Amino acid sequence: MARREAAVPRGPYNSAPIFMASAEGATLEDVDDIAISTSPEGSAVSTSATARRAVVSALREQLEKHLHLCFAVHSVRKLHRARGKLNALTPGKGPKKTIIVNTGAEAVENAIKIARAYTKRPAVICLKMPFMAAPC
Repeated sequence: MARREAAVPRGPYNSAPIFMASAEGATLEDVDDIAISTSPEGSAVSTSATARRAVVSALREQLEKHLHLCFAVHSVRKLHRARGKLNALTPGKGPKKTIIVNTGAEAVENAIKIARAYTKRPAVICLKMPFMAAPC
């Protein structure tokens, strides 16, 4: 923790003062050999597939083929298949399109770009609501 505090600015926050050494399923083990069982809500869901054999196997298989998956550089066939399945599952009539992004910020940024392109308008209006913690 002392090394972290010396090397990392105060802005980035960790909700738990632990340092992961390994994980399997929803159980994490820290560097002090303390096992921690995560709960299935919030960001903890990202640990549900940690070290599962099928997931690790799929990752290894992909790594042996190629690692660079940036859609902005080139297309990836499996992502196109996933988009097709998502479009087929989405309710409603008419054509559908799917964009897969990494973060909520990237999703919002792309939603604004899509709205501007669709409406042909140069900007969007952002309102600060009383319940919002941060300004727009």
